[in-house]
Amino acid sequence: MVRESRCALHRFGGLGGGCGAFAPDDVGLLSVSCRFEDCAAPVRILHIVNLGFEAGGAEKFVRMLRDGQAARGHQVRVVALDAPSGGRPVFADELLPPVAGGPVGKLAGFVWHRRAYRGVRRIMREFRPDCVHLHTVGGFSPAVFPATRGAVRILTIHGPEDWTRKLLRWQVADNAGRITLGALPRYLHLRLFMRPAYLLLGLRRIDGFAAPSRFVAELIRADAGRVPIRVIPHAVDRAFAPAPGSTPEMAHDVWQVAFVGRLSPLKGADVLLAAFGILARTQPKARLVLVGDGPDRARLEAAAADLVAAGTVEFRGWLTPPEVAECLRGCALLAVPSTTPEIFGLTALEALELGRPLVASRIGALPELVGADNGVLVPPGDAAALAEALAGLIGDAERLARLGEGSARRAAQFDLDRCLDEYESWYRAALEADGRE
Repeated sequence: MVRESRCALHRFGGLGGGCGAFAPDDVGLLSVSCRFEDCAAPVRILHIVNLGFEAGGAEKFVRMLRDGQAARGHQVRVVALDAPSGGRPVFADELLPPVAGGPVGKLAGFVWHRRAYRGVRRIMREFRPDCVHLHTVGGFSPAVFPATRGAVRILTIHGPEDWTRKLLRWQVADNAGRITLGALPRYLHLRLFMRPAYLLLGLRRIDGFAAPSRFVAELIRADAGRVPIRVIPHAVDRAFAPAPGSTPEMAHDVWQVAFVGRLSPLKGADVLLAAFGILARTQPKARLVLVGDGPDRARLEAAAADLVAAGTVEFRGWLTPPEVAECLRGCALLAVPSTTPEIFGLTALEALELGRPLVASRIGALPELVGADNGVLVPPGDAAALAEALAGLIGDAERLARLGEGSARRAAQFDLDRCLDEYESWYRAALEADGRE
C-alpha cells in the first residue's frame, strides 16, 4: 500500500535527518524518538495478544497503545484468544478459540494452533493491516508468524515466552529459581521442541523486537539473531497522572503498603505476606493492601487468615486502573516483591507517576526503575530483608516524602506520548524500508 507522507523518514536502522533520528543507546541497541502524529497518514495496526482483558501489565499496555493510537487517528484492531475474563471488560475486537483437546492434542496445538492460524489469516485479509504488533503470543502458537506474513511485524516482549532461551527456566522454576525434578519435563519440552518451532516458523523473520528495558534487550540477543532490537520503555496509564498541584495523601494513624499484581508465585505475594508477619510484631500501624487476582488467591488468603482477621492485611481483588490509582494515592509506598525477573514492572511505573516510594526485589528490570533516590532494593525471596526494608520506611514521613520526590522525577521519562511516538516512528520506518510507505 502506497501512502503519501508530509515528512522525510529514515531508512530502517539509519541515522540522522527528518523529524527524528535513530541513535544507539548505552547497550548498543537502537532507540528512536520523534513525533509523527501531525506529519503523516494514518496507519492500519493489528495488535495480537493472548488475553483481550486486563489480566496483567501486558494486556494493560496493549489497551493503552490501542486507545492512544486510535486517538491519533490510526485504524487499530486487537485480536486475542477467548478466555474467561472474570467480569473484567474485554477490549479485544475479535476473539479466537484457544488451544483445546486432551494432553496430546494440546501439546500439538501449542506447536501449531490451526484454528488460530486460520482466524488470523482471515483477519489479515479483511483488515489488511500495514503493521502487525505482536505481544504475548504463546497461546496462538508459532503459527502466528506465517499467519501474519505480508505485513510489517514488531514484537514487544512482556515476559518469559516459549522462545526466550534465557527466560525459559522462569516458566517452570520455583521461587528460589530452581527447576525441580517434576518441572524438568516441561522445561525440556520448551527448550527442545517449542523454542525450535518458533525459530523454524518465523521468529527471526519479523522486522524488529521491542524490549521495554535494557535487561530484556540483553537477554534476547541470542533469540533475535540479526533482527533489530530497540529499547522502548513502557508508559504509565494516564489514570495515574497526579492532579496539578496535588501532594501525596497519607494518614499517619496507619501506614499502608500496597501490592498490585497477579496473585501467582512469580509475583512474590507470599514473600510479602511472610514479611508482614514479621513486621506486625514491631510495627502495629503497618497495613498491607493486596490488589489483584490470580490462581494463588485462595491459598494466600488462607495463609494470611490471622493477619486478615487482625486488620493488618486486606485482599481487594481486581480493580480498574482509576481504582488502583486511588488505592495507591492512599498508600505510603508500593512493594514489588517479585521472585522472578520482571521484564519491566508497570505497577512500579504507576507508583513513580504518583510520587510513591518503592521497596522492590533486586531482579530483572526493577533496578532500572528503583534506586537509592526513590526506594530500596532487596534480595528476591528474602522475607526478612523485605520486612527490614519496610520497617525502615514505615513511620518515617520525611524519608518517604524525599523518596516520593525521587519517584516523581523518574516518572517524567515514561510519558505515554513518548511511547506512542517511538512505536509510530518505528512502524513508519519499517514500512518505508519495506517499500510500503
